Formats: sequence, structure tokens, C-alpha cells
Amino acid sequence: MSRRSSARLVTLHRRLRRGGYRRALLPVLALALALGTVLGAGPARAGGLGIPTQRAILGFGNLEEFTGLRFSFRDHDVHRITGVNLTLWIPEESPGGRYTGVGLNLVGARAARMDGIHAGLVGLDVADRGTGIFLGGVGLGGGDVAGIAIGGIGLGVDDLTGIGLGTLGVGADDVTGLAIGGLGAGVNDLTGIGIGGLGVGADRVTGVVIGGLGAGVDSMTGLGLGGLGIGGDRLHGLMLGGLGVGADELHGVFGGLLGVGGEELRGLGLGAAVGVEDVHGVALAAGYHRSERLYGLSTGVYNRTEEAHGVMIGLVNWTETLHGLQIGLLNRVGSGPAAARWLPVLNARF
Repeated sequence: MSRRSSARLVTLHRRLRRGGYRRALLPVLALALALGTVLGAGPARAGGLGIPTQRAILGFGNLEEFTGLRFSFRDHDVHRITGVNLTLWIPEESPGGRYTGVGLNLVGARAARMDGIHAGLVGLDVADRGTGIFLGGVGLGGGDVAGIAIGGIGLGVDDLTGIGLGTLGVGADDVTGLAIGGLGAGVNDLTGIGIGGLGVGADRVTGVVIGGLGAGVDSMTGLGLGGLGIGGDRLHGLMLGGLGVGADELHGVFGGLLGVGGEELRGLGLGAAVGVEDVHGVALAAGYHRSERLYGLSTGVYNRTEEAHGVMIGLVNWTETLHGLQIGLLNRVGSGPAAARWLPVLNARF
């Protein structure tokens, strides 16, 4: 090599070190994308240019199996891509395709399997399974996803293990982890945390549910918070609703400004009113308590049950059958001696 050539190389190296690397790479990337576009434009087809081989290092066009850095205008019928993949246009079908590595897609990507980090300006379609980090500018949909999945507007998958975020909403069959929907989240089975700006709906929940307005579930074990309320069939744990909580089966601690309602309460119910068929525990009502059967303690300005086993405390306590105490301004027991049916301050039956 001549001295002049050596001097030019040294000068170029110094310029690059002073911050010219990025400027030098831009023309290279532009040329690579142009080659990928030229080689892959038109009806998507197999073929392209690979350097040094058609399967590895540097590729341009719709190379169906490739390992390395690959530029493609539009992917179609991809078999396996490993490395870094950059595409420009709407992908066609790749029924058995698999991407492993990093995928940057101006419009989006579609394949049976994706592993690694993949982003689409419009969206991503992970047909069967994906593991890693996925970002869809508008939306993200697919089968089973494990990792972090973000949909600019929404996220809809079969099973999610990890973290799922949708600006408007998240929908899934099963979620194990964290699901956050700007407006709402709807899942069948949730194990973890579900958060919805407006609300959360689920069939079965084990974990935490937070709904800006409310939450509706069939069966839940854990912690539930609803801006207005929480409703379901079976609620076990701690549930707090801004206005109230209602369910057929309430096991745990439940509270609402207006009250708690249901068929069976085993635990503690708090609110302005508590109306439950059977109470096994404590019904602390600031104003009105109503039940058919009480086993435990109840309070209220007007405190009424048909059958009481325990203690009733209120201004007016009313029951037909008493096995315990009534403490209040006026106490009524429907059964027993007529002279003792209405008593002030204290009434007792044992």
C-alpha cells in the first residue's frame, strides 16, 4: 500500500472517530434499503441477493432463510430469519415463518413465531407464539405471547405471560402477569394484575384488579378496587368499591360508601347499608342492615334480620328469632313472651 493510500485511510479513520460514524453509516443504510426495495418490490417472491452467500451475513430482498443483517421490501413465505431484519411494506403470508432476533418493520410483520425484539409502525401479527418484546404502533395481535407486548391502540392475544399494554384496551383469553388497558381490560383467566382506565372484566381472577370506574368478574380471589363498584358471582379477599360491592358469594372484607349486597357474607361488610341474605361474621352498616340470618355481629340505625345468632347494635333492632343480645334505643323480638317483645336498651334470648 502506498504512503498516500495509508495517509487517506488514517485521515478517514480520524474523521469517523470525531463523530462521522453516523454520517458515514446513513448512506450505507440508504443504499441497503434501496437494494432491498429494488430486489423485493413488486409481487413478493423468493429470491434476493446475499453476501457472501444466499443464506448468511448480509442480505437484500425476500430471502426465505437467512442469518445476519437482512433488508427486504416485503416479506412473503418466510421460513426462518435469524439476526436483524428490516422491512418496508405490508407483509404477505408466512404461515410457518419464524423470526429470531431484532425486527424493525416500517409497516408491520406477520409470522407464525417471533422471538426477540420486534416492532411495527402499524402493527404486528404473531400468529402462533412470540417470546420477547413486541411493539405495534397501532395494534398487536396473535396467539401466545410471553414477555412485553405493547399495542399503540390495542392489544389482543390468546395467552399473555408477562406485561401487556394497550392505550385503549387489552383483550386476552389467559393473562399471567400484568395487563393494562387505557380504557379497559377484558380477559377470561387472569393471574396477576389487571388495570383498566374505565374498567376490568374477567371470568376468573387470582390477584389484583383495579378499574377506574369498576370491575366485573365471575370469580375472584385477591384484591379488587373499583372507582364506582365491583360486582361478581364469587368474591374472595379484599374488595373496595367507591359506591359499593355486590356478589352472590362474599368471603373476606368488603366495603363501599353506599354499601355491600349479596347472598352470603363470610367475613366483614362495611358501608352505609349492608344487605345480605346470610351473614357469617360482621355487618357494619352506618345506616341500614338487612339480612335473613345473622351469625355474628351487626350494626345500623335500623338493624333487621329474621333470625339472629349473636349481637345486634343499633337505634332500632328488629328480629323474629334471637339467640343472643340486642343493644339499642328500641329492641324487638317477634317470638317469645308478649311482654318482652319490645324492650328499650337491652333485649336478650339464650
